[in-house]
Amino acid sequence: MEDKPGSFSGSREWVGAFEASLVLDYFCDVPCKVVHVRGGGAELEQVAVEELHQHFEKHGSPVMMGGDRDNSSKGILGVCTGDKGSYLLVVNPHYYGRQQEKTELQRRGMYSCELLCHLVDEV
Repeated sequence: MEDKPGSFSGSREWVGAFEASLVLDYFCDVPCKVVHVRGGGAELEQVAVEELHQHFEKHGSPVMMGGDRDNSSKGILGVCTGDKGSYLLVVNPHYYGRQQEKTELQRRGMYSCELLCHLVDEV
């Protein structure tokens, strides 16, 4: 792809959402959109939630989330907005191993339903 110097190959340098989007587009012909939200929960509520609703209505595919203050990657499988704010259905993309019962996965924090303002403000 030639977006990194040759020394990057085999290194332990960070690969983030932007690099992942380049790989998906280059090797799989899957264009990606990276939305950078700096303002935390308030900006997510005002801007990104609408984009998430539109994404799930149009495409239905998961969305990856992670970044500046919260470097823990998350898979977003759904969004629901109500009187108390917006909730995200969050899955931990780092799970590997044999299939588990859903109660065990939830107990281990592999998936949860999180109020958006709590999710972002806890970092």
